[in-house]
Amino acid sequence: MKLGLVLSGGGARGLAHIGVLKALEESGIRPDIITGASMGGIIGALYALNINATELQSKLADLNFDELLEVRNFFYSQKANKILNSVMQQTALIPLFTKLGFDSGRKIRKVFKELTHDKEFKDLKIQFACVAVDLITERLITLNSGKLYEAMYATGAIPPYFEPLEKDGMLLADGGILSNAPVDIAREMGADRVIVVDVNPLQTFRRRENFKNAFDIILRVLDTTLDALYIDDLMKADYLIQVPLNFDIFEFDKKDEIVKIGYMIGKESILSKNLYPLKPQI
Repeated sequence: MKLGLVLSGGGARGLAHIGVLKALEESGIRPDIITGASMGGIIGALYALNINATELQSKLADLNFDELLEVRNFFYSQKANKILNSVMQQTALIPLFTKLGFDSGRKIRKVFKELTHDKEFKDLKIQFACVAVDLITERLITLNSGKLYEAMYATGAIPPYFEPLEKDGMLLADGGILSNAPVDIAREMGADRVIVVDVNPLQTFRRRENFKNAFDIILRVLDTTLDALYIDDLMKADYLIQVPLNFDIFEFDKKDEIVKIGYMIGKESILSKNLYPLKPQI
């Protein structure tokens, strides 16, 4: 019996996957197959390289996300006064009309290349795939060959923040657009049982006070479609580990807290859902 582990997207919230992976390791549960979208795909790729959860957390501690993520400081700076912030906000919108994204992603791709030692899918110790969306054809693309760092970037290239990856005539963007928990891919790869780790509670706009302007309405319309697709993915899992997180997708400064929550919920879920019989043959 092959065990598949599906790691959902969620930006900084996806760092909770590291805590869940640590809990799984301590319980002797090791997946035969891993799939993921966005941050789930990034974490899954590194884990499939045989980098354990403790090592993953250590590597993250060495990263300065403020330096890597240009988009985080585009719209607001606490150190600037109101007039300067107004100018910065207007200037920050220029790339929206002149480029394919606010952030070229060059820094992130370089870091991913270093973290993976420029390895390819064929070098992985665990069978792995992640997903991206080709913006030209509107198709979900399974990434399972070639350079690992390119796939990691493509699956996490959230539009319009990051420029999509141009590859083989495609414009590849965040896989979570169409499949934020690619259970079907895990099944196609041979998984008999699938565990999904979900880090996205669907509650952002469930209070009237969160609707402040037309932009919030637009976001809600988009979320309505995405949530429907996401719920459909979650329903296909055999087991679901839900990590309730209310952090912003760019709150990487809370990484230690997020990993800790993932670990705690992971341990609780493993016990309550009796995952032990699913231990694969190692």
